[in-house]
Amino acid sequence: MGDLTDTAGGPFKTDSKKKNALIRDHFGWRNEGRKVDKIEEERERYPGLTGINQEKMEELVRKALPGTSNRSAPGPDGIGYKLIKRVLDLKLGRELIGEVAENLINGKIPKEWQHSKVVMIPKPGKDHSKTKGWRPITLINCIGKLGEKVVADRLQESGLLHRHQFGSVKGRSATEAALRVVTRAQRYMAAEGAVG
Repeated sequence: MGDLTDTAGGPFKTDSKKKNALIRDHFGWRNEGRKVDKIEEERERYPGLTGINQEKMEELVRKALPGTSNRSAPGPDGIGYKLIKRVLDLKLGRELIGEVAENLINGKIPKEWQHSKVVMIPKPGKDHSKTKGWRPITLINCIGKLGEKVVADRLQESGLLHRHQFGSVKGRSATEAALRVVTRAQRYMAAEGAVG
């Protein structure tokens, strides 16, 4: 990595100091890292949360897979969606789908699903000698993202999300949310002469 200065203009001499500055400026934590709740305690308190058998859960995992992009970057394990799709009909693929389904049924998030890698991307038109001239992106293992997708799909189908929830909901967009706000404002203005 080239020269990098902090927000006050002071130079970082070592790669270690540069890394720590990027983490500090972009993630807001210091040495303690990201905290992950203890899943086992919840699993013991609420066994069988899903109420779905292994076969049905495997079907949900297979149904979620076509909705993933082959161009999605893999996480630290190097396994992308394209590879998962290619081995799907092999023994390895069947075992993988079975393992994902089993973990979801048990409400378990394996540590391997939580591994990620942060890659720093230079912001176009910014000073790359400053920490703010870089954009962090997090690459998550695709197997973990597949499990998350199954949960997200189930949440959307369950009807548990509020009708005004727009983010990450199929068929809803920021445009629709803005349109609702504008429409509501127009109605208030027509009826009362002011938005309130």
